[in-house]
Amino acid sequence: MQGELVKLRPATLQDRRQIFEWLTQSDLTPSMLGPPHFPENPAPTWEEFINDYYDYFFDGSQPESGRCFIIQSGNTPIGQVNYNDIEEDKSGVRYTELDIWLAGREYTNKGYGTDALKTLCNFLHKDLGCKKFIIAPARQNIGAVKAYQKAGFAETTVPPLHFVPDYADTIVMIKKID
Repeated sequence: MQGELVKLRPATLQDRRQIFEWLTQSDLTPSMLGPPHFPENPAPTWEEFINDYYDYFFDGSQPESGRCFIIQSGNTPIGQVNYNDIEEDKSGVRYTELDIWLAGREYTNKGYGTDALKTLCNFLHKDLGCKKFIIAPARQNIGAVKAYQKAGFAETTVPPLHFVPDYADTIVMIKKID
């Protein structure tokens, strides 16, 4: 999938360890997980990560259940973006929750994350019929919140059914495509 600034390629099982390391060991990790800002949300262990990001996120075998994509700038992998289970709300609108993290601070403030989210939302709308997208950062992760707003997400006070927040200061943001 080609965006304006980035390309998304389906992640493979060979990418799983790198994606885990970007999440748990990059210079961006403290803005998402663990001390000093999120002592109640430690970075996952490898075992916890693979119990959350099943094989189908990397082999495409269950597209309705979720998928990871590598974000590339040119040929350089710079992060990952994924969607989770595709569900339907009470009115029959298909929706999914998204997550994204970049490989390091050198890739922030360049529009890459915003473009990756727009590109993934457009793909999910066109190919899988999703019309609503949810992302739920910590309010204190100001850079992420701004990037999500630029991608068309807006804060809502009505979380989706069965939503479990990751952070004490989680904000739920929604984007709709009709």
